[in-house]
Amino acid sequence: MQWVQLVVVQIGLLIYLSKLDCFGVATSTCTPLCFKADCSKAACSCNPDTGEIFCESCVSRNRLPNAQYNYSQKLRFGWLLDGLAFNHSRVHIRVENFANECHAEFLHIFDGDGIYSKRLGSLRTSFAQNAALQKKEFVAESGQAFIYLHCETACSISGLNISYRFDSCLDECNGNGICNVTTGTCICKDYKGPSCKEPLCSRTCSPTFGKCQIVGEDEVCECKKNYQGPYCNITSGESVWKVVNEKMPYGVASHAVTLVNENVWLIGGYTFSNVERLIVLKYNFEKNSWSIPTTTAAPKNRYGHTVVEFENNLYMFGGLVSSINITNEFWKLDLTTMTWSAMLVQNFYGGQQPLQVTGHTAHVVGNVMLVFFGLNPYLGFINLVQQYNFANGTWSVVQTSGAIPSATFGHTSVLDSNEKVIFLYGGYRAVSSSAGEIIDELYHYDIARRRWKLLRSSGLPSVLHSAVLMSGVIVILSSYSKDTSSPKCKTFVIDSALKYDIECGTWSKMKMPTYLSATLSRYGHRALMYKESMYLFGGFTGTLMTDVLQFTPGSCSYNRAKDECLNSQQGVKCFWYKSRCMTSEEALQQIKVEKRGGSSTIEKVCSYTGIGPPFSCSMITDCAKCTSTDVHPCRWCGDRCADDCPLGSEISKPEHCPVTVNCSEIYNCLVCSTTNHCIWRLNEHHVYTCAEVKSFETTLQKKFMKDDVVQMSNTGDTDDCKICSTIHSCHECAKNGCLWCATTEQCIDQNSHVTAFLYGQCLQWTVNADECSVLTCSSILTCDSCLHGGTSCGWCDDGSQTGLGTCMRGSSNGPVSWIDSSGRYETDPSLCPSGRWYTTDCPACQCNGHGFCMNNTETLDDVEEPYKSLPCLSCGDKTTGQHCERCIDGYHGNALNGGNCTACECNGQATHCDPFSGQCFCTTKGVSGYNCDKCEQKYIGDPRNQTCFYELTVDFVFTFNLNGEDDSHITRINFVTRPPKENTDVSFKLTCTGLLNSQGKVNLTVTSAAFGINKVRRFLIGSVCHEVERRFSAEEFSFGTDANTTFFVFLYDFKTPIIIQISFAQTPSVDWMKFFVTFALCFFILLVVAFALWKIKQRFDVYRRRQRMFVEMAQMASRPFGLVQLQLPVNSSPRKCPKPIAIEPCHDYRAAVVTFAVRLPTGGGPVVPNGQSGLAVASALCLLTPSQLAQLQTPPQAVQRKRKFKSPSCLFSN
Repeated sequence: MQWVQLVVVQIGLLIYLSKLDCFGVATSTCTPLCFKADCSKAACSCNPDTGEIFCESCVSRNRLPNAQYNYSQKLRFGWLLDGLAFNHSRVHIRVENFANECHAEFLHIFDGDGIYSKRLGSLRTSFAQNAALQKKEFVAESGQAFIYLHCETACSISGLNISYRFDSCLDECNGNGICNVTTGTCICKDYKGPSCKEPLCSRTCSPTFGKCQIVGEDEVCECKKNYQGPYCNITSGESVWKVVNEKMPYGVASHAVTLVNENVWLIGGYTFSNVERLIVLKYNFEKNSWSIPTTTAAPKNRYGHTVVEFENNLYMFGGLVSSINITNEFWKLDLTTMTWSAMLVQNFYGGQQPLQVTGHTAHVVGNVMLVFFGLNPYLGFINLVQQYNFANGTWSVVQTSGAIPSATFGHTSVLDSNEKVIFLYGGYRAVSSSAGEIIDELYHYDIARRRWKLLRSSGLPSVLHSAVLMSGVIVILSSYSKDTSSPKCKTFVIDSALKYDIECGTWSKMKMPTYLSATLSRYGHRALMYKESMYLFGGFTGTLMTDVLQFTPGSCSYNRAKDECLNSQQGVKCFWYKSRCMTSEEALQQIKVEKRGGSSTIEKVCSYTGIGPPFSCSMITDCAKCTSTDVHPCRWCGDRCADDCPLGSEISKPEHCPVTVNCSEIYNCLVCSTTNHCIWRLNEHHVYTCAEVKSFETTLQKKFMKDDVVQMSNTGDTDDCKICSTIHSCHECAKNGCLWCATTEQCIDQNSHVTAFLYGQCLQWTVNADECSVLTCSSILTCDSCLHGGTSCGWCDDGSQTGLGTCMRGSSNGPVSWIDSSGRYETDPSLCPSGRWYTTDCPACQCNGHGFCMNNTETLDDVEEPYKSLPCLSCGDKTTGQHCERCIDGYHGNALNGGNCTACECNGQATHCDPFSGQCFCTTKGVSGYNCDKCEQKYIGDPRNQTCFYELTVDFVFTFNLNGEDDSHITRINFVTRPPKENTDVSFKLTCTGLLNSQGKVNLTVTSAAFGINKVRRFLIGSVCHEVERRFSAEEFSFGTDANTTFFVFLYDFKTPIIIQISFAQTPSVDWMKFFVTFALCFFILLVVAFALWKIKQRFDVYRRRQRMFVEMAQMASRPFGLVQLQLPVNSSPRKCPKPIAIEPCHDYRAAVVTFAVRLPTGGGPVVPNGQSGLAVASALCLLTPSQLAQLQTPPQAVQRKRKFKSPSCLFSN
């Protein structure tokens, strides 16, 4: 039978599920194919015009018997390939091309009519591309196949191409046999295998280096010395891959394996089928066979756990139980009695249990088990090292030092038992509350010193890979994500085998085999060493693998030349010793035998260039990592990592690093809430982040290992945030920034969704609370919404031909129910009567139970376009619409699927209400409340009996701008005021500015006790509100507080938007004679007061001047003074040593100011000219000699009395 292609070209924007989802479909009579549209012309004619080539948004689902078409929009697709409708017994599906953008996207293939059928595969981009290269087929034995594709990220990439055919053999026997169409089996000639793909030994085995031998039921090629491989064409010096077994009883991933003697114990693992009891398998290397041991008291199956062996017992810890519950269960399997027993937990954080983890690793060192990192349902990704002591049965957390490693899930770790160190590589970590990334970091953990060091990165991020230690080399079968041109669009690529040379600290890629019949593109596999070979078990390649692969490194002894030996890249590190090439173990053993001691004669080399990014200290942003790197000596310079720091500012040891907590690097709400200075909140982008409350620095431990954090992790909630894993409803989950998976009904952190659904477990998810209603079948009320709601729902009509029915879980063949005995959903015809189940179209009459259609046509296929359903003749029960889908005006409720409509209760203040909630749309401004039963602030009245009035203040202008969304239903506004002044006229003014003929009308009513029996007078009735002015005389009306005269203004029948200005004013008339008399009197009094103040100021100034003079005279009179007699001869000559007339000594008597009398020049005459001074006083600062100082001493008072001022001018003697 010819292959038929399904082609999906992805271009454009993502259309939300609630708007456009096409579950693909075509009628084979149209060329080109048109969906529910006119295909009589050369192109499809869509109604309504959607701008699409094939009108694909016009339908929800349909059957696909035979089709080939392209899509021009990026949508969510589901195809049902129904061979049973044409009496076909098998469907063969082959992926020809698959190039989609995001690593979280899967192409799901089911053997049956929907997602509740047996899953054949879930292909990611790389898996599908690999399947296309291998022309891999999926066979649906039921005769029906369902294919589902969904992705949330929009990128323009080439798309999807799938081929399918009915009733054939696998791969059409590859042209090497005859197909028995009845049984679907191949009759091979010169080939073997289910598809005649593998040639017989006689066609491939090298006749020179091997020969064919019968081993069991198979014929294999046995190689001669120094040759190996499936065809004996590979020398012993090269590494070789080999498929040693393909008959594992279960296809599993994320399982655990451990080696006990020559047996491998495989425990647990993820499977497509729901296995209730724990999977326990045993593989024997010598017999190359699997067995299923019988165990008692086995726990539930799980994956993502660890298993270690200690003293002939297997110990299992953690993992995911039932695909959704992360556990901390600790079980022991006694290999003697084959009995499982739960281990009691003691002395962990004061009696608390160990943390629940999955995606961790574990090793036995001495008598303890070390558990590294993992994903916790409450704390998120953790970097703790938990320890179990087999001797005393206690748990604890190891307090480590050095670098602070990233908290990861899905990493690998290998134990070097000789050096007592553990190497930890790769994994998945969080980078925000809503995103994560795969990393390539490699850490070295010293078990004795409990110290971490950062080693060189590989440049190839990897998660859920496998690793083993092989003769000084860590061999890793890697998986990694590689960016495309768009930062949010990533392809998931798995094609690399790496090795890390421990001694040289370099990474390199290993050559991938081209001759291997199995694929190495897988993740979730497990590996271990046995007799110098690495063995891989199972894994996920889009399907769950059942094979065992063997990797044997090249033999060092095959290298004869020294250069070949030292540069060998065949999976093992070679050394040159005594002109021979050998492994490090062989060389050390040789030295030991020769009793030489030491290893100085061993030659080794690290000259080859490795892969990976160049190392730079500046790339490190953490002090502890900066000072704990083993690649290059780095220093922490306050806020950065560098080779050198300014003098005195560097930190070279991690124990000297400041211990601070950066809130922005915490991506879990529980950890954030239990950190003193941090708070969990929504940022401006509506993303939950951990923000800093205030500056804080403390000596908290680096890894959040406080007792209260661990205790809270076992309760799962705090007052500050909701733990995602504790939420069990879609709306609550999305509201708290989590991700809801509708398939598993599970709430998880957004940054862990990649790790939670690694194997395609979740087909529909959301982070938007508005989408929750379409993800739950039971909450959907119409057939059309039910079929648009995804792949999990179907519509059961009630048979009344009015559109009533129920949306429930189901697929094409009928509704489904959970069967405990089989552990899966199965079709249950009792849930819906025969002939009433719809999955690809709806009953033609869709009146929601409120009416009937014009005839009894049952399906939409019988209805001519452009109508999708028959129109309803009349709608009852207060409903309206083409399908009676909504309530009439004045009524509210959900009319869908027989819902009731209830009259709006608005106290006469509204004409209609919200058709769903019943919230009244009040038409009077100031009236509010659910039932229009309250007045807003500044409004008075009682809307339950009358209305609400805005109380105006007299002599103010009020403006009301009614143009907001809340004012769209307003058609009237009321005002009230009471003029307070007596004998003062009242002026009223009202202005309305709005659209033409929308200003409304106004009524003005006045009430007063002075009106007698009829206390009400109407002055304006129905006047157009454009610009209204009136004046009310105080002679006609009685104003004032005692008169109780009240003005009521009713403005109505206007339309928004509108601007209203209203004012009441009481402005009395002016008495000009009284005004001028009062003004003149006030002016005269002002002048008198000013003159009096001026005179007072004058008197006060004279008094102040006299007082100042008295003070100055008193000061002059109190100054010291003395008498000096000067003799002025007429013809005297100048003296060389004149005597001073005064001496003023300084405080310390070391210097003094000396004053002399000086005669001025006379100009040649005997005396100076008339009018000029002939004598002056001159002063100088002079040092005092001891003799001069003695003369300055004050003489006794008796001496002073005798002297009586005799020669007072002679103070210094010559």
